[in-house]
Amino acid sequence: MNKLSLFLKLFSITTLFTFFISSHASGQSLGVGIKGGANFTSHLGNFRFVSGDIDLEFTPKTRSGYNVGVVYRSNISKRYRLQIEPSIITMGAKYEEAFELRGFNFQTESETELLYVHLPLLFQLSTSPPNRTVYGRQYSNTTYHLTGGVYGSYLVKAQFSGSNSGTPIGIEFIGNFTNDVTEQYLEYDAGIILGAGFENGSLNRIGFDARIMFSVIDSGNSDEFSFDPKNLGAIFSLYFLL
Repeated sequence: MNKLSLFLKLFSITTLFTFFISSHASGQSLGVGIKGGANFTSHLGNFRFVSGDIDLEFTPKTRSGYNVGVVYRSNISKRYRLQIEPSIITMGAKYEEAFELRGFNFQTESETELLYVHLPLLFQLSTSPPNRTVYGRQYSNTTYHLTGGVYGSYLVKAQFSGSNSGTPIGIEFIGNFTNDVTEQYLEYDAGIILGAGFENGSLNRIGFDARIMFSVIDSGNSDEFSFDPKNLGAIFSLYFLL
């Protein structure tokens, strides 16, 4: 895990420096919060699994996952802000199709699950309604925002699991399996995030974000066979800011 530690340290130094500069320039303090939600992800390229005389290639479909993390926000002005969201996210794809193995026909219901440490650096453009204060009490308001940015991720684990079924010798067969495929994927991923959302509150704010993210590099890492997937996903999150 030394590479993970180095990755986290370098990213932390960069993002903290960015936030210090932006906060100093704007004269505003940082906002801190928590977030969590659901993901719907897939790959742009087919999945390959090769082991001995087994060589399978499946077309990816969408699978569900989760994301959970913290939010650090620096307000540049009332309309512009920077945000980082260190988090844990699961990605991958689902596979439901027929295949042939050793001359027999089977059906697979399987999936890959990729566990990442996910570190987005985001820029947001927000609406800015006037503040309403009555007798010293600040009333809540609703704002809407657009989000754009980049992310870097470190792969903690990749797993290929599910069940295969068929009748290879005239007898119905169903077998479950789990395989560690971490070595098939690059340790690091990077890409672009675009989205929109809204939030409500006064001092403490609760919000919702809908985003798409897509990798700009192939996440496959195999010299023995062709494997060039790219992560792609839609992310939906609720967050609470102090």
